[in-house]
Amino acid sequence: MNTLRDLCTAVGGQLLAGDASCDAARLVGTVAIDSRRVERDDVFWALKGPNHDGADFVAEAFHRGAAGAVASREVRVPAGRWAVRVDDTHDALYAWARHKRCHFTGILIAVTGSVGKTTTRQMIHTVLQTRLHGTASPQNYNNHVGVPLSMLAIEPQHDYAVLELGASRPGEIAALAELCAPKVGVITHIGDAHLSGFGGQRGIADAKAELLAALPPDGRAVLGDDPWLRLVAEKCDAPIAWVGCDDRSDVRAIDVHSGQGQLRFRVVTRRPGDSLAVGRADCRGSDREFAVPVWGRHHLTSALVAVAIGRMMGFDLDEMADALERFQSVPMRCEVREIRGATIINDTYNASPGAMQATLRLMRDFDPPGRRIVVLGDMAELGERAVALHWQLGKRVVTIGQGELLIACGRFARHVVAGARAAGLPRARAIPCDRVEQALPYLGQAIQPGDVVLVKGSRMMAMERVVEALDNYPRRRGA
Repeated sequence: MNTLRDLCTAVGGQLLAGDASCDAARLVGTVAIDSRRVERDDVFWALKGPNHDGADFVAEAFHRGAAGAVASREVRVPAGRWAVRVDDTHDALYAWARHKRCHFTGILIAVTGSVGKTTTRQMIHTVLQTRLHGTASPQNYNNHVGVPLSMLAIEPQHDYAVLELGASRPGEIAALAELCAPKVGVITHIGDAHLSGFGGQRGIADAKAELLAALPPDGRAVLGDDPWLRLVAEKCDAPIAWVGCDDRSDVRAIDVHSGQGQLRFRVVTRRPGDSLAVGRADCRGSDREFAVPVWGRHHLTSALVAVAIGRMMGFDLDEMADALERFQSVPMRCEVREIRGATIINDTYNASPGAMQATLRLMRDFDPPGRRIVVLGDMAELGERAVALHWQLGKRVVTIGQGELLIACGRFARHVVAGARAAGLPRARAIPCDRVEQALPYLGQAIQPGDVVLVKGSRMMAMERVVEALDNYPRRRGA
């Protein structure tokens, strides 16, 4: 466990004690960056942003029970509590994360990609935690603040840690990889998210490949069978395990079937796994049927990555299949539930053209007695291609998703609607709304028992409000 003395040394800070009873040997608790979520004995890290200074909320954090705080200026410290003053709270957060990393001897696994990062991270954790002791990034902690916060949960006794790395422009993955120093790097797919920051899919591939360049020669890479990843694989000095349906894949899926909330496939391993085993020899080439409780074929790469890493860590296919049978999906990612007799597909966490297409395929696989209804919000960060990609999305609502009613929300809603109408959707069934709130009354009246409703959009659109509104919408009275 780390002490207050360790913290001051690692971040180069000045200790401010509330009274003489403050002992430098005191253990340092969990770090929180939101004063409203501070719990007893936490450390409030007062980050300074463009619109606020966390130091303004130190008093509130102490009131909620924080044991201490880290701030970039002197703050009032109650008796029995402490604070550490540093020059820059962001730099100090990185320094504390590096300190934690230096004392960790387990396997650090970093996951990136245009789609599927969070589900992949969670599937890896689901497999490994059945026998090993480790941690994984909470929620979507994958940026310049989230990654160091995730690292603070790593303890010296952990066997592994699974971190998610995200980026919106070149150089960000390299910086995060330099911070967390992964032994295993995972890239799921190269898609068309954040085009405005990368300029195209080749730029995205090069940026994601920054993770490959950061791996040590004795590390490992696990890559989805993506043509863009084949192009940038030469940047990796570590051995690569490919996963997918291609017969060149080292961990290959055959006999793939998706439906009724279950993804079934058979895993065939082409060669023995490159061992990073903890306490057991790695499993050898074999095959095994898997059944994962998720909606949609697009989760296949995530499951295969988990299998590939499990093999490296000494798991056999039987125990990995058993683990993934108990997998619990991440909230707001292809969650399927019933509201007022209609089937709601809540995939509202985020959206990109590729992710939209995958979810439309999922909706097409439903065979509802009613209609297929699609409620979409804008896709963010598409740059100069935003209009064309939203028009294409509207067309795909009809040609791929077989949508029969479209409600599009946001700045690009009219372009989505135009694409759907060009694909043959009648004008009265393709409705644009400037704001999500405008769609709610219409949608509440339109949905009937037996319909299947897909709700999806970028995080900035907060499309989960649609699902919440449907859940709370007054039920129709019987005759």
